[in-house]
Amino acid sequence: MALFCLTAVTTGQCHAAWYEAKGQAVIVNGNKEKARRDATEEALKQALLFAGASISSVQQLTNGLLESEDITISSSGEVDHLELTDEIWHKDYVTVSVRADIFPAAKQCNAVEYDKNIATSYFMVENRNHLVEGKIPNFSEAVTRKLATEMSAQTQNLNLAYIAPHTTRWGVNGLEENVRALSQQSNAQFVLIGSISDVSVERQRPSSFAFWKDEKATRYFSLSIKVFDGINSGLILQQDYVTEAKWPFDRFADVDEFSSTFWRTEYGNAIKKQMQQLTADINETIACQPMTGRVLNVAGSHISVSLGRDNGIKNGDELFVYQTSEIIDRHGKAYLQYHIYPGAFVVENAYGNTAKLIHKDSGIIANIQESDFVIKR
Repeated sequence: MALFCLTAVTTGQCHAAWYEAKGQAVIVNGNKEKARRDATEEALKQALLFAGASISSVQQLTNGLLESEDITISSSGEVDHLELTDEIWHKDYVTVSVRADIFPAAKQCNAVEYDKNIATSYFMVENRNHLVEGKIPNFSEAVTRKLATEMSAQTQNLNLAYIAPHTTRWGVNGLEENVRALSQQSNAQFVLIGSISDVSVERQRPSSFAFWKDEKATRYFSLSIKVFDGINSGLILQQDYVTEAKWPFDRFADVDEFSSTFWRTEYGNAIKKQMQQLTADINETIACQPMTGRVLNVAGSHISVSLGRDNGIKNGDELFVYQTSEIIDRHGKAYLQYHIYPGAFVVENAYGNTAKLIHKDSGIIANIQESDFVIKR
């Protein structure tokens, strides 16, 4: 968890600000140094995200009290000065306060400000026998919903807006059609599919010379994801996320995979870090993707589209309409061809998740049909 307070910078540096943030981390197995580092990293990450920066990888920060720390965080913003201002140790957790002088990065593209909605279904667990230990049959749902929570907390314009309440086995056959169907059903431009291949537990029994010790258990987590543009079913990101951590429960425990107790364990925290990295990867990949929707209705000189205020659309915005067709080359390979309707369309009325448009110049429309596409550049 993290807490924030913002203070305007008093130096003459333009557009810079001091951000103060608190991070907390649980002390696991008495490892105070790791807890301190986790709390510091969490506080700094939250300060950067709150400042509008996006974390993509890690680098050493200098010019502050943490210059000797091996905190590996970098962002599209610039951290000019970093200080560790407070450190409070509790019985089983530590609270760390940091203060950072952050310069937000210059805007990379207009689309970075648009809300990006993603649809998915519960991630498929390939071997459900892995879920027997701990009795966690709803593990896939818990992980998918945890991703939605982390995405909401970590980004400003990225939303896991729709989770189909079932698992889906995304086979090769019919993949494109299923991606487009889920995108249209959820009114989300992007579709995320995930497959969990490993949730197994490995136990190491103590030697006969240390029979009084408990056996050690390690649980693994392996997730493969793909992100598609649901409008044209084009693949835009494919990535694997693998981690492992101590499994603190005995082999007969009945674990609630939705509980805070589970997510506060070392294993739960390891998965959360992978969810945070996944969020950062998706955000970086689709940040500059233009916002795309569908034509819902054509009535006289007006068209209604599946983009609205929920997507950041407002009255007066200009959008463009296009159609697609499939062409087959001489080798039998299919390609999409785009036909852009001449001129721009202006938003006359923006509603929650729809908008009504009219042609900017002539006010006359022809040859536009339902399920044609609309784009905000």
